[in-house]
Amino acid sequence: MTEPLQHLCALTDIPDGGARGLLRRGLDDQLCVVRQGDEVFAWLNDCPHEHRPMEYRQDQFLSGDGSHLVCYAHSAHFDIRSGLCFAGPCTGQHLVKVPATVRDGQVFVPAELPSLFD
Repeated sequence: MTEPLQHLCALTDIPDGGARGLLRRGLDDQLCVVRQGDEVFAWLNDCPHEHRPMEYRQDQFLSGDGSHLVCYAHSAHFDIRSGLCFAGPCTGQHLVKVPATVRDGQVFVPAELPSLFD
């Protein structure tokens, strides 16, 4: 049986080489989504250091050169593909991955998002 999916956005809604915060709840986006060509990497918008949103303003998740994700609260740096923190206060920890699927130019994620504490 396949897991139910929810539509997130069109692939073109995420700039190629860029990131967007999506699935807004209250003042914060639940997801950080990065696009590299036809690939999409989605993570819960939650830094494992102090469990707070990562961007310093809406959609600002990437380092200046766009090569990795940054939690701007305490300068934790994460690999876009693996979610591994390679520098900062939570080195060795990971972001929580959200499986993203691209179909016919549309991005989908599970209807039920993973928990922070799985």
